[in-house]
Amino acid sequence: MQTVNNKIIFILILLMFFITNAYAKGQRKNFLSHGPSVSSFAQGETALNNLDDPSIIFHNSSLLNYFNFNTVTLSRYNLFDGTSYNSAAINFRLFKNFSVGFNAVDLASGDVELRADPFDSPKVIRTNQWAYILALATEIKPLRLGLGVNAKYIYQDFYEKKNGGYSLDFSMSRFFENVDFGYFRTNFGLGFSAQNVYGSGIKLDEYKEDFQNIFVLSTLMQIPVVYHFESKDTLTFSFDVRNEDQHNEFCAGLEYKFIEKYAVRGGYYNNHITAGFGAQIYSFIVNYSIDFNEIDIINRFSLSFKWGQKTKADSALEKEAQAALNKERLSIIQAEKMFDKAKKYYSQKQYLYATNLLQKIIMQYPQYESPNFYYNKIKKYMEEKSSSALESNFEEYSYAAGYTSYYKNDYYGCLKEWAKYLQFDDTNEEVKDYYNKINKILTDSIREKEKKKFENEAKDMLNAGINLYKNKRWISCIKQMEKLQAFVKDSKYTSSFNYYSLAKNYIDKSVEELSKTVNRNKKTSPKIQRQPAEQTAEKEVVIDEKMADKKYSEGLILYAKGKNLEAERTFELVLRLNPGHLRAKKALEHLRK
Repeated sequence: MQTVNNKIIFILILLMFFITNAYAKGQRKNFLSHGPSVSSFAQGETALNNLDDPSIIFHNSSLLNYFNFNTVTLSRYNLFDGTSYNSAAINFRLFKNFSVGFNAVDLASGDVELRADPFDSPKVIRTNQWAYILALATEIKPLRLGLGVNAKYIYQDFYEKKNGGYSLDFSMSRFFENVDFGYFRTNFGLGFSAQNVYGSGIKLDEYKEDFQNIFVLSTLMQIPVVYHFESKDTLTFSFDVRNEDQHNEFCAGLEYKFIEKYAVRGGYYNNHITAGFGAQIYSFIVNYSIDFNEIDIINRFSLSFKWGQKTKADSALEKEAQAALNKERLSIIQAEKMFDKAKKYYSQKQYLYATNLLQKIIMQYPQYESPNFYYNKIKKYMEEKSSSALESNFEEYSYAAGYTSYYKNDYYGCLKEWAKYLQFDDTNEEVKDYYNKINKILTDSIREKEKKKFENEAKDMLNAGINLYKNKRWISCIKQMEKLQAFVKDSKYTSSFNYYSLAKNYIDKSVEELSKTVNRNKKTSPKIQRQPAEQTAEKEVVIDEKMADKKYSEGLILYAKGKNLEAERTFELVLRLNPGHLRAKKALEHLRK
């Protein structure tokens, strides 16, 4: 159902954009009917970036739904010859599902000299244009779709002529979290805004000037940077397509954020190149950007202050969740050291040593993406090198062929390839180490028998688990595959990780199937639903307490990180695995309040 909702939202936004594009109208009037994107000037005017700046209400007010705090921002553009563009914005999270924001903008001309004739004494005046914007934002919970509306009053003071008018904007946005993208998961954003869809215009003389219609379709892709074990850095790409006065413009932005606090940015819009940086210091956020254009360089400064951030109540669940998070942080210190060592081996092209460390980390911490990224990268590279008929570097080919043979348990083929390699480079201690290790295995007949016994037992356990999966006995499958993982985890054979990975794959698939039953049960009527006898029997007899406790800890960590929706689904799954799990029941009750 969620997939269907996502498709509906995407199609709806696209349709609205193309319809408004076909019927765009209006004339180019005053700057403050839309203004630059104050919030993301260093990102090519992209509307979805920089969600810590409330002046985005000038661009897409539905984004206020994603603020869980109150914010006030002051900003200033130094433009040309004394002109300036100043903004003051504030937003409040009034209720759980309702936000309000206000933005006041001034475009000041600087000193202007008026003369009746060239010989007249000048009269120094200053002109101003003002925009006052009231924004309201809410969210349609079932679709997780943000909606926003702006009411704008625009006033022009040209000294001798003054007048004002109003207009209305409409906007929507949707963020998709944990979208599969290659080796890792990304966050994806989609937004649409229709500006000046209704308004009075401004009449300074006998001619009335309408506010032009502006339609913007925005996208954002946020990719985790997997260089660190627990990545807190992100690389964000964002794009806008703007239709204004029946002309389309394209904007693009790029942001790299360090440890969720410091950011460097760049952008492009309408033949302009921009750059900037930002930093969060306690409750203050400082941003600076520069616009390189054909007339002069424009500088923008802004300062934001955050307060009233929504924090969880001091309950037993929060304390338990924080304790689980702290325990996890302490336990990964050693893993981070191993990961740094594995990356060092990777950079030195010692892929055997790197793979060995990465496999250990993945077995212990399967939820972290960075080790998996490097492991999959090595595996793919080795497979490509060993299978390419065009590989001209025999040294690299022999290394890769030996690597792939080693992890396929083809020890004889592995020795053959590495013997060739050592003829090219007899100083490689890594290959020598593994070459001697395999030689010892092959000369030890007792160990070979043990290996065969291990293989047979592991295969039997794997096949048993696969049969349980095929018969839709998800919990029994999880228990069987956990048994297989425990069996291979401490073994010394290279095929151990293959069995561990296969078992993990079936555990994940079984958990996914169980999650589907949880979601279906939530949507069904209160009437008792009949189930197949086999599944009913399994529910009564097979209870996976170990897996339930494991998932409960995962739910606590998700909750401590503020991912309430994911935590709720995980606690529901805990109760599917073990209906008698009292702490999961209490956690769900707390979340649903």
